Amino acid sequence: MLKAFLCAIALLTLALAGPVDAQEPATSPSIKLLGTDCDIVLGRAKFRQVAAIETWIAAEFNLPAIREHPRLKLVSSAKIAALRFKVLLSNPKTGIAANDHGTSPAQGDTVALYHDATQSIYLPEGWSGSTPAELSVLVHEMVHHFQNVLGLKHECPQEREKLAYIAQDRWLSLFGQSLSGDFALDPFSLFIKIACFH
Repeated sequence: MLKAFLCAIALLTLALAGPVDAQEPATSPSIKLLGTDCDIVLGRAKFRQVAAIETWIAAEFNLPAIREHPRLKLVSSAKIAALRFKVLLSNPKTGIAANDHGTSPAQGDTVALYHDATQSIYLPEGWSGSTPAELSVLVHEMVHHFQNVLGLKHECPQEREKLAYIAQDRWLSLFGQSLSGDFALDPFSLFIKIACFH
């Protein structure tokens, strides 16, 4: 637990530092956190948080490390809604995973999406990753990236959401927060989002 907490604190510190340049260095530097086996690799994606979150997810859930980083795209809420609507009208096996909770209790729409084929995470314009709640949205979508890259199979699209919500809630708990407190997501609503009904 201490190891995960130290990784999370380091990740939040990196997040507050902001985005990195689009130009990548020839070799990616890494930071070894003293007293832990947590390495945070920098410089391989648009935002520093991506590699650190990958490290945290792999360590926290005993998953193999992945080398393929997702593309992060900041798009309008309308674009995210349109992508989500397209998913609802199409085959549920299209490979798009939606983070279906708002950024405040008053919202109930899709906050972010992951697209398997392009390995892209769509985040709303204005997303900065500057709070544990904002970063938790990225954590959620990064789990879908792991599921895609590792070829993990699920009985239904909703089942794919289970680990993503567990990771998101576990991330929030490192900061004394929760899905219910930050996103007004009660246990029954969460059950509906992760259960297969067929």
